[in-house]
Amino acid sequence: MTRVEFRQEHRLDSSDETAQQRKARLAAEASMLAVAKADIADGRYIADGDVDAWLDAWVNGEPVEIPEASAHSRKR
Repeated sequence: MTRVEFRQEHRLDSSDETAQQRKARLAAEASMLAVAKADIADGRYIADGDVDAWLDAWVNGEPVEIPEASAHSRKR
């Protein structure tokens, strides 16, 4: 698994974020979305239960890793 750091933001628009920080954050988010879209296009599938467990851990502030594709991933 790939270890990543996810921040939980309570506000969508932070007034203390500089224009440069916002630009960097948006670029990082766009990059992560591009990777996710490519995974989906390649048929990556993660079982609902695995996603639910990941979200529960994230909400509870536990360290999380990007889940691996399920053994029964749908491939095109």
